[in-house]
Amino acid sequence: MSGSFSTSGRSAEGLPRHGLPPRHFDSLAAGRGGGPVIAHLWDSERSHRLVLFGLLTATAGSRPDALGPLSGIDEAWNLLVAVERHSGVITDEILLLPETGRWLRSCLQRLQASGRVRKPDEPPLWVDVGHLHLLAAAAAVRAGLPFELRVPARDGQVWLPTLGCATVHGDIAAWQPADVVFATGRLTFALAGAAGAGHDPVRVEQPATEPTPHWQVPRTLPLELPEGPRSIVLHDLGPYRMQAGADGRPADATEEDTVRRWTALLHSSWSLLARVDPGGAEDVSACLRSIEPLPAARPFRWHSATVEDGMGGMAASEPTGTEPAAAAQFAAVLTHEAQHSKLSALLHMYSLHTPDVAHRCYAPWRDDPRPLRGMLHGVYAFTGVARFWRGHLLGGCDPEEEALAAFEYALRRAQLLRVLPVLVQDDRLTALGRRLVGRLLETVGEWQREPVRADCLEAAERAVEDHRLSWRTHHLVPDPDLVVDLAQEWRAGPAEAATEGAWRYPEPRLLPDPAARHLDARAVLVRLRLAPATAEQLRTAESLGHLVLGARPADVHLLDGDLPAAERLYAAEIRAQGGSAAESGTVWAGLGRALRGRPGRQEAVRALTRHPELVRHVYASISAKGDSTPDPVAVAGWLGRTVAAY
Repeated sequence: MSGSFSTSGRSAEGLPRHGLPPRHFDSLAAGRGGGPVIAHLWDSERSHRLVLFGLLTATAGSRPDALGPLSGIDEAWNLLVAVERHSGVITDEILLLPETGRWLRSCLQRLQASGRVRKPDEPPLWVDVGHLHLLAAAAAVRAGLPFELRVPARDGQVWLPTLGCATVHGDIAAWQPADVVFATGRLTFALAGAAGAGHDPVRVEQPATEPTPHWQVPRTLPLELPEGPRSIVLHDLGPYRMQAGADGRPADATEEDTVRRWTALLHSSWSLLARVDPGGAEDVSACLRSIEPLPAARPFRWHSATVEDGMGGMAASEPTGTEPAAAAQFAAVLTHEAQHSKLSALLHMYSLHTPDVAHRCYAPWRDDPRPLRGMLHGVYAFTGVARFWRGHLLGGCDPEEEALAAFEYALRRAQLLRVLPVLVQDDRLTALGRRLVGRLLETVGEWQREPVRADCLEAAERAVEDHRLSWRTHHLVPDPDLVVDLAQEWRAGPAEAATEGAWRYPEPRLLPDPAARHLDARAVLVRLRLAPATAEQLRTAESLGHLVLGARPADVHLLDGDLPAAERLYAAEIRAQGGSAAESGTVWAGLGRALRGRPGRQEAVRALTRHPELVRHVYASISAKGDSTPDPVAVAGWLGRTVAAY
């Protein structure tokens, strides 16, 4: 491969070398950052991607199936090098696109997977590799350099990143080559060979910033920043999205409506973030480059994502214009995803943990057990989220949002303080990884003594414990022999077998339950009740389960303080399902909350708070072998008396 991009700070082996000054590392480790620090991360990310480009071109060049009918790999790469000599600004923008990082990683994985069978809906390898040709073509057009290149087309469309998407004429197939020519300011697209014979090519005069029937242009969201105006790409074109094929636009919305809603949401959220958390706002403005719209979410369940190789890009739920406290919610989302981008870049520079394949950890914000790397991302992201809600609460938020802000801050603070002290002791962390977790713990620990509204603090602490017990019930599995023995003893007559602590309960094992979902349903209900706009909606909703997935009428009685009614409904659901319903983890946890503090229920509460997974499995075993289902409260109470926890 001839030609190369310039790099600075090379090691003795000729590879780029990057490191952070200790003060910058400590700033990032504490969850902060700032423009100069993130500029350093972008510089490191550039070198990281150049290394990946080198691996890709070397690997693809040795495999005939990697190029198929396209122009040679050197031809595409040399065109990109020529653009870099003309304008490094252009190539850097192309190189650092979030989608470029995602494409590099996925394409390299395909190239390096020996003997891998192509999936039915997956493009041929040459179509994936050919994205290099499309990047080179887009860069050359922007630099004004003429070229001719054969590139991949998908369903008759040719996507030039940052420029637009051409729909070509001819005999359309899912995957086929197309010829792209750029000369004297005009782009010409045509399907290659017989597929395009007899059809006029598509011609696009550059710069082409307006859409036509055969040319789609990227949409952008204007953002006014202190340093000047910025445009954030609304990334709904191109194949390398986080959820390619997902249409985030409501069925009755026009493109203008979509851009208007996103622009209003981004402006209000960033303005709020800049006021209450200036450091977070600086990080968002330094990181964010594109937003991929996802389908609209239910209240207080925003969907958002960032992938580790796509720094600067995020996917987020399409705004509907009816979300309660939308600006605050989306400001938290922006902070959350910027934190992910920062940590992803840091992980490309340093090893923060040893290889982690099978180990899984408890994350208070997830339904599923997480690997160590996922835990690092989680604690890092939610430290930023807690910082935002703290600033919003202390910075004089709207009185109607005060209760919600207090709950969110108390919830995220309590979640972090539950897992950070455990995580910092994990022996799979490297010294730098332990330093990062320790600095996060220092940051959150400084907030621990800050007063929060008593009712919101209590609701947050209950939500944290509720999630923990629901998670345990799903993902921890007791010794099966112990379960069988206990079930047999119950059937033999529980009244005669009530010796205090007669059974010892060894530590259960972790077995992830794929059916675990909506473990935060009652926390979402709390949010709905704290927001005036949705509190009324909750009272008038015809279907509670549609408004809040995973919620049930018993949850409303529980939050209303009608504990006997909640107990009755939870117990009835458990009996109807024999204790084995897919979402029974949240039902058992709800039952434990409904029994707490009530006369004659102490033993049942003890079992449901110490080892709820044992209660679930023993109850299911009793129900499976009996002619009738027993009272769940009676079984829990018996286990609370006879079983001593590990």
